[in-house]
Amino acid sequence: MKEQVSWVIAGATGLVGQAVLEATLNDDSVSQVHTLTRRALSAENNKLKQWISDDLQAPVLSRDDIAPSVGVIALGTTIKKAGSKANFYAVDVDLVAHTAKVMQRMGVTHLFVVSCIGANPRAFSHYLRCKGQMEAKVQSLCFSRLTFLHPGPLAGERSESRKDEVLVQGLLKVLRPVMKGSLMNYQPIEAKDMAKAVLSRAKHPSTDCVEYLTASQMMQLARA
Repeated sequence: MKEQVSWVIAGATGLVGQAVLEATLNDDSVSQVHTLTRRALSAENNKLKQWISDDLQAPVLSRDDIAPSVGVIALGTTIKKAGSKANFYAVDVDLVAHTAKVMQRMGVTHLFVVSCIGANPRAFSHYLRCKGQMEAKVQSLCFSRLTFLHPGPLAGERSESRKDEVLVQGLLKVLRPVMKGSLMNYQPIEAKDMAKAVLSRAKHPSTDCVEYLTASQMMQLARA
C-alpha cells in the first residue's frame, strides 16, 4: 500500500510558497497538502486543504485528514512594507517561530524554513540579524529534521514588485560569468528550483538533524 504523506505550507501566497504548493500538488508521493493562510487561495485541487485564520493557528484535523509530517514556512516581508524594524521582526522572527510551533503540534517532523544567505544573529544588518535570530528560535524547538533554505536573490514573478530585488538580479546576471566557487551562492535562483529541491530533500533527507542549503546546493538537488 502506498504511504500517505501529507505536507503543510505557510506562506503559500508568496513566491516560494506558491512554487512549493504547485510542486507538491503535482507530485504523486504527496497525498494531501494543508495550507495555513490569512486569505483563501485561488488554487483548487482534491489534495488541497485550506486553513484560514488571522494568526495561522493549527486546525482541528478530521478523520479524513492526514496529519502532516513535512512542513514548509515561506513567510517574510520587507522593512518598507512592514513600516518599521519592530514590525519586520514581528513577522520574520516572531511569526515564523510561532508557525513552527503550530506545525510541530500538527505532527511535522521535517521542517523547511526559507531564510537567506548570510543569516546571523550577530550580523550588523538588521535583516540578516533577524533571520539569524529566527533560525535560533526555530532550532530550539528540536524538530527531528530541520532544513533552512539559504538562497541569494530570488527569481520569478511576484504578485508585488520589489524594485531593489529586480536591480540586484539584473546586476548579478551581468556578473554571472565571473561568479565561481562560493560566489555561485549569490546567483539568483528560481522559486520553482527551490521547490524541486525541497521535494527532493524531503524524499531523501540528509543525515544531519539541522542543515543549511545554499543556492548552489538547491540547484544540484533540483537537477537530480
